[in-house]
Amino acid sequence: MRWLILPYLLTLLMHPHPSSGEQSPATNETISVLNFGAGLTDKQMLDRLFHKHRYDKRVKPKLNPLKVNVSMVLLSLSSPDESSLHYEVEFLMHQIWIDPRLSFYDSKGRNFLNGLAHHKDIWKPDIYILKHGSYKSISPTEIALRIYTNGTIMYTMRRHLVLTCEGDLHIFPFDSPMCTFSVESVSSPRPAMEFVWTGPNRVPEDEETGSLAATSKLKQLNAYLIKNETLYCDGQMWRGDYSCIKVNLHFTRDKWFYYTTVFVPGLILVTSSFVTFWIEWNAEPARVMLGVTTMLNFFTTSNKFRSKLPVVSNLTAMNMWDGVCMFFIYASFLEFIVVNYLCRWVQDPETKAKKRENAILDSLKIVTTTLDMKHPENAGTLGGTLHNVAGNLETRLKEVRQRKITEFTGPNFRHMPSSASPQKHSSRTDYSPEPSLAATSQIQPGGALIPTPGTQDTPGPGGYTLSSVKKIDIYSRRIFPCAYILFVLYFFIRYHHIEGALSVDY
Repeated sequence: MRWLILPYLLTLLMHPHPSSGEQSPATNETISVLNFGAGLTDKQMLDRLFHKHRYDKRVKPKLNPLKVNVSMVLLSLSSPDESSLHYEVEFLMHQIWIDPRLSFYDSKGRNFLNGLAHHKDIWKPDIYILKHGSYKSISPTEIALRIYTNGTIMYTMRRHLVLTCEGDLHIFPFDSPMCTFSVESVSSPRPAMEFVWTGPNRVPEDEETGSLAATSKLKQLNAYLIKNETLYCDGQMWRGDYSCIKVNLHFTRDKWFYYTTVFVPGLILVTSSFVTFWIEWNAEPARVMLGVTTMLNFFTTSNKFRSKLPVVSNLTAMNMWDGVCMFFIYASFLEFIVVNYLCRWVQDPETKAKKRENAILDSLKIVTTTLDMKHPENAGTLGGTLHNVAGNLETRLKEVRQRKITEFTGPNFRHMPSSASPQKHSSRTDYSPEPSLAATSQIQPGGALIPTPGTQDTPGPGGYTLSSVKKIDIYSRRIFPCAYILFVLYFFIRYHHIEGALSVDY
């Protein structure tokens, strides 16, 4: 019986039960400070502090309000790409509060105990983070838990948030997205628990905001932090009088990324489309190829980049840039079509027929020159045969033209005197075709034909000449580049220097 009663007596001496008139130590805040001897280890001291008969983690310290000092340190900032509104933020969150039940005295002189292994056995503030986004799992979450001799608890945890930020997208990509998240208590209202910024995050009394601390080796990937704020979200309660602290993170975008991938290629393609104004109107292959090529290249470049942009319903600065650049490229292409059509419209039909006839005769001349025919009038040679064919062809073409003029003018037609008479082709060794009468003359009311200086200034339908139509290209060389330069200046001054600077302060 002695061996059975002795352990029970030792238990009563070490952990006496309270009498009927006393409170349980688990609910009594006036607990005496434990005095640990020099021979106890940290594990033994923590086991006594967190003994189930002495400490209950379900009960909050009886301090009203319990002040929880909070500070944060940024570790890394990242974003999936340059145009995204999702930012990942990794930070350390320090919480400091006082729990009188865990005060102790150590004769060995230790100022605190490392209680990380007991983080599940201690009462901690029931906080949650209000955010736009989601958590990203990391391990380990708990970093440090220190218990000081006066009962002060310092708890450090690591968090990784994926934030959906707010951007001023109507000036994209010159906007400055702002990410925000708040820290509140789950169940303890302001009279029971209050969060206070402390340390480097402290908000001065005469100011509204403070700033976050960052490590000396802060990692940033596609996330360029330009400003951060710590503040109290008083007056922004959504569920009652609960203490709340808030963090604002202002980011900017890499402007040079957009300059090198969007704006500079757009400038090159638009100005390349203006080169067509310096090409002759009848160089259809060159002008068509240049206009179509610049248009297709701009479509390919803009569509590839636009697939990565945020999907919004309103017009953004990037949409305006794409639309205006495409307008200038397409307008330069339409200008060529108009000039080419009008030039062909004002030309005299006889002049175009003469050009076709001269082309045939010039081809025959090239053939005779290539064969180096010394005696073209000798009927027994190949050169003489081809020469006769060319002369006969020229004679028949003149007869056809004369017949058409006679049918057009009627029997009362009067020719102006001409000092030059045509020579026979057989008496010339070098062929030089003469322009047709209808192509170089104007018909007067009396039926007479008056020679004109040339086909270049011959009025076509409507009284327009080829020179007047070509002036469209001359005017376009000045109007298009000047108008585009004005647009580029307006675009960058408004969105980059004015609204982009204001976006940081919204």
